[in-house]
Amino acid sequence: MKYDLIMKELEQQISEGLIQGAVLQSNRDDAPICAGMQTKTLPMTANSRFDIASVGKTFTATCCAILVARGKLDPDAPFTEYIPEYYQGKDCKILVRDLATHSSGFDNSKPYHCMKPGPFEEKLFQLQPAWERRTRFHYSCANFILLGKIAERIMGKDLDAVARELIWAPLGMNDTTWYPPGDGPNEVLHHDPTRTPGEHNDNDCFCYEKPLGNGSCFTTVPDLLKFTKALLGKTFFPKKVYDLIYTPDFDCEPPADRDAFTFGGTTRSFGWDMATYKRSNVFSKETITHSGYTGQSILVDPVNDFCSVILTSRIGNHDIAAERRLRLAEALFAANRK
Repeated sequence: MKYDLIMKELEQQISEGLIQGAVLQSNRDDAPICAGMQTKTLPMTANSRFDIASVGKTFTATCCAILVARGKLDPDAPFTEYIPEYYQGKDCKILVRDLATHSSGFDNSKPYHCMKPGPFEEKLFQLQPAWERRTRFHYSCANFILLGKIAERIMGKDLDAVARELIWAPLGMNDTTWYPPGDGPNEVLHHDPTRTPGEHNDNDCFCYEKPLGNGSCFTTVPDLLKFTKALLGKTFFPKKVYDLIYTPDFDCEPPADRDAFTFGGTTRSFGWDMATYKRSNVFSKETITHSGYTGQSILVDPVNDFCSVILTSRIGNHDIAAERRLRLAEALFAANRK
C-alpha cells in the first residue's frame, strides 16, 4: 500500500513519545490520514480540530496581504502610520514588511506576557527594538501581534471577523475560528495538559481572551487544505497577494554562536519561511512553509503543484518533531508523485 511507510513513521513517532496523534493530507490525497489519539480516550479523525499555534500567523499575513492588494495597507510604510501610539511615533523606521519578515529588530521577550487588554497594549507599544531593522532575522510574536492589530484597525473589527471575511468564509472554512471553541467531540488535547481541549495553548492568547495575530487558531486538516490549495493555485486571491507571499524579501545568516531557528540562516517572504533547511531539497526553492509550536506544519510548493497539511499533537522535542513532520511531507510527496 502506498501509505504504508507513512503509517509506519506515524506509529514510530507515537511509540517514541514524540506525538500523541496526527492527521495529515496533501492536495493529491483523496482523504486525510489519521493516526493515534485526539485525547486520552478518543482517536484522531478527519474532523479533529487542532490549536495550530504559529501556523495561524499565515492567516494574519494573508489578511494583511489582501489589504495591501486592496490598496488599504502600504507594506513599505512605517507601521506607526497605523499604530501611532507606539512610543517612537513618527521617528519609527520599522516598516510593515519588516514585521512580516521578522526583520524588525524586535526580540521575543514578550513584556506583555499573560496580560489582559489595556496593560497588554501598554507594554506592546513600549517594546524597544533589540537591533536595527533589517540587520538580522529574529522570530518574534510581537511582529505578528502588531500586524494583526493593523488589520483590525483597517477593517474596524477583530481579527477573527477579519479572517472570516477575507479568507475563511470565501473558502468555505467553516470549522476554523480564532476564538477557543471549548471542549467538544472534535477538539484535540495538546502540549499543555493543564488546558482542556478547545482552549488556547499559547499563554498570551489564553490570558488576552481575544484574537492575537501571533496565531493559536483552531482548525482542521480539510479546512487548512482549502487554504493551502488556494495559495497553490495562485488564482483565488488577488495577484498581489501571491507576489508578496512567494517573493523572498529577507535573507540573513545567523551569528556563528546562535541557532538558525531563532537568529537567522533563513529566507523569509511576507509571513512565510522559505529557508532551504525548512523545506529540504525535495521541494522547489519557491516553496513556502510555516510550523506551529504544538506540532503543525503546512507546505506549499507551486513548482511541483504540491501542498501538504500535517497536524499533530506534539508531546516530545520541538525541533525533532518539526524535522519529522518535514519527513512526512516528503513521504506524502513521494507517495503521490505525478
